[in-house]
Amino acid sequence: MSVPVHHSISDLTEDLQLLRAAPSDDVQAVYDRAASSYDRFRERWLAVAGRSAEQAMLDDLAAALTPGARVLDAGCGTGALSRQMLARCPTIDLAMLDLSAGMLARTADLPGERLQGSVLELPFADGAFDVVVSAWVIETVVDPRAAVTEFLRVLARDGLLVYTFCSLPQGWASRTGSALLRSMVKHGFAGEFLDDTHTPWHDCARSHRRSFHGGITTEIALGACCDVNASVLPRVADALLR
Repeated sequence: MSVPVHHSISDLTEDLQLLRAAPSDDVQAVYDRAASSYDRFRERWLAVAGRSAEQAMLDDLAAALTPGARVLDAGCGTGALSRQMLARCPTIDLAMLDLSAGMLARTADLPGERLQGSVLELPFADGAFDVVVSAWVIETVVDPRAAVTEFLRVLARDGLLVYTFCSLPQGWASRTGSALLRSMVKHGFAGEFLDDTHTPWHDCARSHRRSFHGGITTEIALGACCDVNASVLPRVADALLR
């Protein structure tokens, strides 16, 4: 059962007080400190705003998680998403990467490769994975577009990339209403709610983009053909060539 939203916000506030000692600009320190309580915070975050976006991610992954599929959980945290993927298909070939050694240590019970590293510089060869997933990660890095470019680089030709992140809602009322939550995520977990100009996205036949909870969360799926650094989107280019 989901925790009522007003209780979740209060609980989030209490959890975040435990993290104040780690400066929010030192992302690794923030998450090392958060590791022991992160699963509790994550559940409350899902209850407040993230569950629909994460469910959309899992729905997109359903057909891609096949026996032997090479899967990267980029910014795996404590392994919550990896556990859900393994529950759906126990025989995936899983790799888990996170910047925080403390978070990564929480995945010790899971089968698969574990690496400490940055999503901005993935230690994998081009096309190494059939599936790349990243939940609530790109809003914590200095260059979200560079992170997604790395995800696409390691994605196989017919692969699938799916990621969720905190997004800045449209409209004065929505932004005002989400101000407290945005402040808590920023100061407690080094996360910036991304606006359209900072959202890595490529509009093509293999992609889709969905927003949830009034625009506070977003889920995006891309194919390996996508290029989030393209200056002209494919459909615009096609129109200009006609």
